[in-house]
Amino acid sequence: MDRITDDHLARSREGYRMFRAQDPAFLDDWDPQIECHVPDTLPGGGDLRGHAAALEFFAGIAELFENPDPEPEEFLAAGDKLIVLGTWRATARSTGVRVEIPFAHVWQAREGKFVSFRNYLDAAKALQALEAAP
Repeated sequence: MDRITDDHLARSREGYRMFRAQDPAFLDDWDPQIECHVPDTLPGGGDLRGHAAALEFFAGIAELFENPDPEPEEFLAAGDKLIVLGTWRATARSTGVRVEIPFAHVWQAREGKFVSFRNYLDAAKALQALEAAP
């Protein structure tokens, strides 16, 4: 079993920075067949596999939300898992409603790569922002 190391933590912090900067190099630490689990109530959500499926999901969210920005606040190592707690901020393009939604991301590492990603957040709050009047 891999253990989350200080190197994983540093690379993860950099990965979130690259993601927010829209630098595709954030994928460098992801296994090509990564399993991504995002709320299935979100458009394009559910159980996704691989870089292409994850990028398609992120692109769909970017079509619905302006500046979707996961801001990590805590990185917690737990064996082969990395738990990242933070706040996802975005503005719904359809309504102009700004959301700030706490999240928990759970990553699993194997052989130096992240092989699994689980995104826990209040999807209902994000969906409400798409329908609510500003």
